[in-house]
Amino acid sequence: MRSGKHFTFGSRMLLIVVAFGAVVGSYYLGNQYQHSKNASKSIAMLHTPPKTIAPFSLERADETGLSNADLKGHWSLFYFGDSYCTDLCPVALGNIVRLYNRLAVNPEVQQSLKFIFVSLDPLRDDPERLRSYVTAYHPGFIGVSGSVDEVHALAREFSIFFNQQAPGQQGNYRIDHSVTLSLINPQGEITAYFIDLTNPARLATDILNIIEP
Repeated sequence: MRSGKHFTFGSRMLLIVVAFGAVVGSYYLGNQYQHSKNASKSIAMLHTPPKTIAPFSLERADETGLSNADLKGHWSLFYFGDSYCTDLCPVALGNIVRLYNRLAVNPEVQQSLKFIFVSLDPLRDDPERLRSYVTAYHPGFIGVSGSVDEVHALAREFSIFFNQQAPGQQGNYRIDHSVTLSLINPQGEITAYFIDLTNPARLATDILNIIEP
């Protein structure tokens, strides 16, 4: 498993800014979402009613692709980031691995729940690079990419904030983005959002409460 790098002052400030943006965004989206049962402890924001995802088609390394049809019949988790991310994504993916480990209390859910990492940087993240990146965290994770227009349209479907910074002298750039985990139901609809990924145990409990009514 990869380990996150130590945060610099700048990266800590970025975390604060992104977290603030996520909170503000969730406030304005409040008419669409409601907290799950036992809201005093839950960190899930339920999408009521579940949100239909507009048709999409992305690429993965095994050439099978990923579309709306691939989300049917099982639960899925979506996360948007990029493999060049040096702070937000490594921490988030580490917590998602811990979440998966927590789901071992229900092996059926743990084995059937798919995790999909969508790159916000398709110009640099080709499908093969993404497969190497996500499977370094967990062999069952799926990495997908596509055209810039396709990826950005899907990110907007999931209410993901993202912003590409101007390239530096070496041509390198970073993409600031919200840290959001989205739960997709077996009908291929967005059921819940999680904007706090720092408590894998709580995440696991909330997901199991949603999947096991």
